[in-house]
Amino acid sequence: MSFVDQVQALRLRKLKVLSDHRKKIQKLERDLDTQLEMIDLVLTQVADASDKLPCLVRTTPGPELTIYHSDDAPCGRVYSRQNFAVMAEADAMDASPYAYLERCTACKWQEAAKVHGVRIMANK
Repeated sequence: MSFVDQVQALRLRKLKVLSDHRKKIQKLERDLDTQLEMIDLVLTQVADASDKLPCLVRTTPGPELTIYHSDDAPCGRVYSRQNFAVMAEADAMDASPYAYLERCTACKWQEAAKVHGVRIMANK
């Protein structure tokens, strides 16, 4: 084998090692992303089931209270936060003396649960 052929063979061997390494790193990164997405999904579900999810309950006069809103991802009906009291979801459900309040269907509860879950993880 000539000198040029030896150098060429070493160059190709080096390129293969680098290519194989790059493929392994990319697979590890994909696996990492998949695992982190699953953790985020479970965290969102756990936070959504939490009775401490922050909510907004209207405190101003108006129609009878029937719903409460998300504090972290409210809908467009929440114009001014001054008109709302922030409380845990368990308290928001019982905030009206006349009716059991329910979640606003226009608020982004999944997004709010994710924000709440991240907040809880950061504090612990």
